[in-house]
Amino acid sequence: MLTGVVNQPRPLGPISAVDIADRVARRHRNGDAGLADPPGPDDLLGLISFVRDRHSKLMRLDDEGTPVPDIAAQQAELEEALRLTRLAHLEVDRLQLSLLNAARAVGMTTKQRGQPLEIGSRQGIRDRERALARTLEAWAKNVTVDALDDEPDPVDLSAADVRAIAEDLVAHWDDLLTDDGDGDEEEGEGSWMAGLATKLRDLANLGIVDLSDTDVASIVTMVRELLEEIDDRAAATGRPAAATTSARAALERGRLLERRRASGGQAATDG
Repeated sequence: MLTGVVNQPRPLGPISAVDIADRVARRHRNGDAGLADPPGPDDLLGLISFVRDRHSKLMRLDDEGTPVPDIAAQQAELEEALRLTRLAHLEVDRLQLSLLNAARAVGMTTKQRGQPLEIGSRQGIRDRERALARTLEAWAKNVTVDALDDEPDPVDLSAADVRAIAEDLVAHWDDLLTDDGDGDEEEGEGSWMAGLATKLRDLANLGIVDLSDTDVASIVTMVRELLEEIDDRAAATGRPAAATTSARAALERGRLLERRRASGGQAATDG
């Protein structure tokens, strides 16, 4: 039983499961005497199934007083049942997001949260959580998702900025809660900090000053994965992600890469 989706506005006007359930009940009381009352708005799947199975029972009297199918009423009812499927889908979205938030709160890693949903990457589960949150926010505000105007502005970061952020994180390695290869086989991957440090060292050893677009993209990806690794471990252990003020500052600066303007050419030349 899906419950809780009542009195939620639709983008094209106010309509609720309560309204629809009431109209369905009136139609069947009028057109099918003796039929059991349909489920109420607190049982969306039951109400949808009722309409699917019983809409054809709606009848009217023709000019000769003979009962004939009430096609207009049947169409109206099916249209409303389709609206109910949308409400049910949104309720599932709401439940899924609340469960994902609860899973994060009790220390489940991104990988653990994604496995039941068959999402295999950190970015994938982050995208799912963000999409669910935006869908539900748009529904609550009675607007389309595209109409939401609270997206943070992108940040212009040059290739030099990206490199400096990464180097700052590596410099604070000992004060950040990373996976230092301590046998956490569940994650199935080494420390992203170690990988980032190796990447920066290789660039330095090769004497590369001006990073290519590919190098910038690689560093951005590694930093984003590192931040997720740190957040996962903080949630799982209850320990702070950063042990010092300067490490916290490095961590927050690293989060700017989540909002970095998606322009490889610009990022490689701005600095």
